[in-house]
Amino acid sequence: MKLSIPILLLTLLLSSVATAHHAFRVIYDFSTTETIEGRVVNLELVNPHARLYIEVTDENGETVQWIVEGPGKLSLARRGWTDDMFETGEPLTIVGNPSNLEDNAIWLEKIVRADGTEVIDPLVADELAIEEDRRLRIERARQ
Repeated sequence: MKLSIPILLLTLLLSSVATAHHAFRVIYDFSTTETIEGRVVNLELVNPHARLYIEVTDENGETVQWIVEGPGKLSLARRGWTDDMFETGEPLTIVGNPSNLEDNAIWLEKIVRADGTEVIDPLVADELAIEEDRRLRIERARQ
């Protein structure tokens, strides 16, 4: 009995920590996408979620800072992201899932640079690679 209560408390604590980490699925609306255009202020390539800060000019001509949140540093670094990959002031177009809680926050799906180069969320990139692999296997099976 003496051991049961500490184990129960520890289990409850750890389950709440795990739920809190994955709460971003509640914060962002993954059923819709939004596109914003702005200029880089800062990239925080950290865990558990990286943040890219950009300045966006709103419909009133005022500059508003947006937060573009994405996977953590480890996931992004495996796909070539570096702390200095975006220059301050660099123009970017961001496609992502808008926040349910904040007006100026979005979850990263894709970044398009001025030259048209696309930087895709690793989770989206993985899904695209899996779909391409499936498509190729189906084509080969038909031949």
